[in-house]
Amino acid sequence: MTAAVVGFRFYAQTHGLRKGHSVVMSLLAIAVLILLVYSQGFGVTREVSVSIMITMTVMKLLETYQKRDAYLVAMLCYFVIMTRFLYSQDLLLLLYLLSSIWVSSHAMAVLQFERSQSYFNRKDMIQTANIMWVGIPFAVVFFLFFPRLGSPIWGSPDIFGEGKTGISDSMSPGSIVELFMDDSPAFRVTIQEGEVPDSSELYWRGPVLWHYDGQIWTRKKSGPRKTIKVDDSVPKVSYLIEQESTGQHWMFSLDYVVNRPNTAFILSDSTMYSPTKINQLKHYELRSALIDGLNETLSVTDRNILLSYPKALNPGTQAMMQQWQTDGLSPTPESLVQRALKHFNQQGFFYSYTPPPLQGHILDQFLFESKRGFCEHYASTFVAMMRMAGIPARVVTGYQGGVNRGEYLLVKQSDAHAWAEVFYESEPGVGTWQRVDPTAVVSPERVSTGAQSIIEQPRHWYDFEWLRSMREGFDSYRYQWNRWVRDFNLNKQNALFELMGFKHHDGPSIALFMSLMVFALSGLLGLGLWWRGRPKWSPYQKVHRQFMVLMFDSKLRSTMERLPFSQIHKLLKGKYPDLEPLLTQFETLYL
Repeated sequence: MTAAVVGFRFYAQTHGLRKGHSVVMSLLAIAVLILLVYSQGFGVTREVSVSIMITMTVMKLLETYQKRDAYLVAMLCYFVIMTRFLYSQDLLLLLYLLSSIWVSSHAMAVLQFERSQSYFNRKDMIQTANIMWVGIPFAVVFFLFFPRLGSPIWGSPDIFGEGKTGISDSMSPGSIVELFMDDSPAFRVTIQEGEVPDSSELYWRGPVLWHYDGQIWTRKKSGPRKTIKVDDSVPKVSYLIEQESTGQHWMFSLDYVVNRPNTAFILSDSTMYSPTKINQLKHYELRSALIDGLNETLSVTDRNILLSYPKALNPGTQAMMQQWQTDGLSPTPESLVQRALKHFNQQGFFYSYTPPPLQGHILDQFLFESKRGFCEHYASTFVAMMRMAGIPARVVTGYQGGVNRGEYLLVKQSDAHAWAEVFYESEPGVGTWQRVDPTAVVSPERVSTGAQSIIEQPRHWYDFEWLRSMREGFDSYRYQWNRWVRDFNLNKQNALFELMGFKHHDGPSIALFMSLMVFALSGLLGLGLWWRGRPKWSPYQKVHRQFMVLMFDSKLRSTMERLPFSQIHKLLKGKYPDLEPLLTQFETLYL
């Protein structure tokens, strides 16, 4: 629509077409509004509001035939730019939007002043940029001192809709492969106490999946978990997570969390759950015990779910597991688990992020035909095999590994992973959960060195190693941006006020201080403009100014300085005849 409107306006301007009829314009506006309702639906949501703003701004170009209309379009562009912050406040986005603001500001300047002959006048463009630079110190003052809400309005889930990225509460073949193609940050981890765990220990737990229909795994609704107690000898680590917005409830942690944040629940399957959707940058502190097993008692209902599988599907896999149970080679659950892992390791299986599509008897096709798959294929198949053998098991999704950036660990969407948990029973319903990762026996480097180690060929047309390294390097700046700007909330502002000697509720004093800062900046700005615009004299001009001070008083001097050089000296020679030789010599030397 934008291309059509701009193209029509250019044609109309160059061919002198008259302004469109008001009835036609009204009908067009109604048609566009109907299309918006058809595509977005009714309701006051973020998408509908922003779509209407952008659409009406573009349509305003169809009736921009006077300078007043052009002013309005340029002003509306500022509001359109601001709506982008409802979706993200990333550092790269800010740099892009600053350039957009510069374009709108330059359009205002072109409308305000007479345009030069060229469309792109370098001097005018630099002047617009200088105007923006002047505004930055004032923006910083208002950013630091203007009253802030308890939570940012940007991305507020109560008013606006939500995005949806990252790990979800279901898994099917190919779902995690899609995330592997995405190198955007999932979350960042700052270790506060304890050593940074090895990559093989960095299993960031997310949704746990119980139900299986032969293709899709889904989670089970569960209540809160009791606080777990571990021995003091067990290694623990304290860390801070900065999680990007997902539009979902899942929070991520190392197994197993021994103290949860106040803003989250730990469910009975050790999933960490936020009561509100995460629609903005979220920070939370955790402390985890680095163990891969947890003692637990299962109810009869839960145990039955963990042993269920679609019996009408995958007859080949079921027959193989029955044979393993009766041939006497795997008498215990532990030995059966090891046999399954040995099978994946020695029967020609490959870890691939381009597996062939599977339908119908998915497990049979994977185990006996393709033997190529990603982590979700191995985790799904392994858990189903264990259930067929009478061992309770479930799938855990989340992330594995992370890039060590020195100050923090960067966990990307491409680090998404799925693994298994097996319940070793001492008696029915009583036992210990044990983490088992089939991927580790098929592709050990995926677990030991991270997801990027398995990239053998570009995943897409812009997937280059140098570009990945550059993104990771730039993320350090993004981390600082998030830390000092995006996360500058009410608490940090109050801490700043207390550091300066103010109480956070002392409004008059803070307002007075902010006013003084604004006046001080204005004074410095005025001084800078005066210093920049002051006359710059060459050494010869300085001598001539001394000459003018000597020969004329202050009132007459301002008039004389407007006259040509030769005329000034002619007047002086008539006024002071006895100085004519000296005046002639001065004129000659100066010229």
